[in-house]
Amino acid sequence: MIDVVSEQDGLDALCADVRKRKQFCFDTEFIRDDTYDANLCLVQVAVGSEVVLFDPLAGLDLTEFWSLVTDPAILTIVHAGKEDFEVCVRKTGKAPRNVFDVQIAAGFVGYGYPMSLSRLVYVTRRKRISKGQTLTDWSRRPLTEDQLRYAAEDVVHLPAIYTKIEKRLDELGRAGWAKEEFDRFENAAFYRPPAVDRLARFKGARRLDGLGLEILLRLIEWRDQWAAERNRPLRAMMRDDMLVEVARRGPRKATDLEVLRGFPQAKNKRVVEQILQIVEQSRAVPPSQRPAQTEQREETPTMRVTLDLLSAVLRFVCFEDQVSQELVGGAQRLRDLLDHLEGHTSTPPVLLTGWRRAFIGERLVELLSGKSELHLSGWPNNLRLDIITDPR
Repeated sequence: MIDVVSEQDGLDALCADVRKRKQFCFDTEFIRDDTYDANLCLVQVAVGSEVVLFDPLAGLDLTEFWSLVTDPAILTIVHAGKEDFEVCVRKTGKAPRNVFDVQIAAGFVGYGYPMSLSRLVYVTRRKRISKGQTLTDWSRRPLTEDQLRYAAEDVVHLPAIYTKIEKRLDELGRAGWAKEEFDRFENAAFYRPPAVDRLARFKGARRLDGLGLEILLRLIEWRDQWAAERNRPLRAMMRDDMLVEVARRGPRKATDLEVLRGFPQAKNKRVVEQILQIVEQSRAVPPSQRPAQTEQREETPTMRVTLDLLSAVLRFVCFEDQVSQELVGGAQRLRDLLDHLEGHTSTPPVLLTGWRRAFIGERLVELLSGKSELHLSGWPNNLRLDIITDPR
């Protein structure tokens, strides 16, 4: 039978053990279907060979536990931990420190990324774990033995997976690469990026002019605050496509909003007044201070061929070196690289920063500049691609 800690003394003892060992694995079960903030329902912890589950709904004070997650002297091991860490950031205002995410690390040692925990357990340990409780309402009590066993399996294999992957990272000399990716977890903005960094994610935003982008920017910030105050999901307050449409139209009066299809908020006088005020404030912003429009460059036949070539090289290099392409990047990052090399942008693209620069970025630049060439051999059974520098 799996016990669940519901007394403060038990949680305090667990935290003391983690502090002594300087390393632990954890996962969470939460519900976020109808709320802005996640409703934390269960926390699973693996310390050494021991697995402990504790119940946040029992009124436990989690201050000391979250202090473990944010302590740089303690290693926190997770699988796909962004949402788990977001709970910590929302509860404490602090980001985690000293993180090792086995899902990310697996992508650097040939297992692929992103890989589900059940798949990762199988390929690393040849064991299978249950998938039968994925739609569980974790807020209901009591939890069944099957539910508790399912929750425990989320952490019971993590210590062994960590040991295996961490060793392989060191053997390949890629521990530093993985750490670069883990370091993103330590930035609080990673979990809720500023509105200006989210503009491009809104479908249709690229077609907005400077005023439209300014309106959209302010609408995003307003919706964030509104949803947080009501503890409701963003989509329940106002859909993304409605934000973009309002920004495109730039309404001046209430009737301009009433004609929008699929916009029930038009009946809310307070909401309408706030939106019109946002539009008015946006119009008052000088054009030079509004967000810049994204340059829409036509993709020429030459660029398409170049992108196809670079994509093929990237796929092949990732395959041969056993680095997941999903970690490196895809077509958009290749476009960003070409834009930079052609002088359209001054900020170094992602492929020319950090570990990606050493792994593939510099090789692509040398290839484009004629300082290296491609050499194919071994077709059809043992196909190999080499990038030869300074060809003679």
